[in-house]
Amino acid sequence: MAGFISALLTQNEKLTEIVETQARQIQKLEHRVQDLERQLGQNSNNSSKPPSSDGLRKKNNLREPGGKRGAPKGHEGHTLRFHPVPDEVVIHPLTTCKNCNYALVEVPVQNWIKRQVLDLPLAPLITTEHRAEEKRCPCCRTLQSAAFPRTVKAPVQYGESFAAWTTYLSVYQLLPLKRITQFFFDLTGYRPSERTLLEQLNTMASRIAEHESVIQTQLRQAPVICCDETPMRLNGKQQYLHTHSTSEWTLLHMNEKRCGPAFVEMDVLPAYKGIVVHDCFVSYFKSDVTFSHALCNAHLLRDCQGVVDHSRHSWAAEMKELLRRSWKLAKAARVSDRRLSDEVLAELERQYDHILALGETQWSKDKVPEKTGPRGQKCKSVAANLGDRLKRPKASILHFLYDDRIPFDNNLAERDIRMSKVKQKISGCFRTAIGGQQFARIRGFISTLLKQSLPLHESLVSVFRGQFRFRAT
Repeated sequence: MAGFISALLTQNEKLTEIVETQARQIQKLEHRVQDLERQLGQNSNNSSKPPSSDGLRKKNNLREPGGKRGAPKGHEGHTLRFHPVPDEVVIHPLTTCKNCNYALVEVPVQNWIKRQVLDLPLAPLITTEHRAEEKRCPCCRTLQSAAFPRTVKAPVQYGESFAAWTTYLSVYQLLPLKRITQFFFDLTGYRPSERTLLEQLNTMASRIAEHESVIQTQLRQAPVICCDETPMRLNGKQQYLHTHSTSEWTLLHMNEKRCGPAFVEMDVLPAYKGIVVHDCFVSYFKSDVTFSHALCNAHLLRDCQGVVDHSRHSWAAEMKELLRRSWKLAKAARVSDRRLSDEVLAELERQYDHILALGETQWSKDKVPEKTGPRGQKCKSVAANLGDRLKRPKASILHFLYDDRIPFDNNLAERDIRMSKVKQKISGCFRTAIGGQQFARIRGFISTLLKQSLPLHESLVSVFRGQFRFRAT
């Protein structure tokens, strides 16, 4: 009898051990399932994933409609305007009366009803022949010739306007070289080779490089700049396209690193003493930086929405609403040219701290993934990590409330690099580091031209000729 009881106790211990092992395995699998569900549920509204990754998911339209037709409410709108001096006038005579068929040919005109049509003519190619004089010196009897301009190197070649169009179509409209050659052929009957187009882009990039120092100087002097970076593919390896931007200046740079070396090469941030609008990337918070911080709140809104969607935390929804309400108050104050009162600012900060205190009671109950290695900090839940990002740089997050020069988000910098992802989708990746750097340099320059409302084609032609100068300098 004693042996039977002992066997039962041994069996019970083994079963208990199996149950405990299975419980730990179930808990581990539950964490894994929750993590996978979070990943599958991520989109551009609740994470940093781009909108292009959303697929066929129906996107939420955040615009307020202005009615059944027309632009949204608040849109200023614009329309075509009459030209005071048209290039061509077409007269439509009134010869007979529509009521009684009386002849009106000799009746004087009382008034004109005008309508104008704006059209784009198909202009023919312009051939410019350069003739260098040859003369024989009557003194030394040597035959000499005048010098051609430095841009005229071949017996027959394409001109600066071709190079300007190549630059615009390739770097700004993101057309592949093959489609650009086809475009020129359809338009003019001439088909420049891809090699010719590459030479034009190379020459344009080298000319633009002479003006980068001007852009760098203007960015260093700006009180606020927006910085961002996005991964790009270069010959199968990951690179980063960096931007430093203001409302008038754009500097783009391609580098294999996401932080230090790229900042040094761009030569703006190392000695910058103004305010930098950026995301939560840790390299911006190094101890040796001399600038102040303003965080992009659009990132934090998406992160809050992700916690709401996957963890069902009420504090994240309240924080999202508080940030939106704070920006609404800040915008209203800026429109009326005033600053928020100390009482309002104190109340917003009090609510901010209260929401984080509430959040700590909620994320402390979250399941925390097991630590996989011996080094590094203890693992935290996604909500706890977001709470830390909201706690530590609180002054940088709410900086827009105290300084009307600071935007709520970092959309200015993001817009300057967003279309580069389209270039990658069209062409796959850059083949060489030189090609990637040329793309960054030219696109940043074109962005600057557009921000300053400078004539694009005329400016690019001037750059190719070495005659361009920025108006703002």
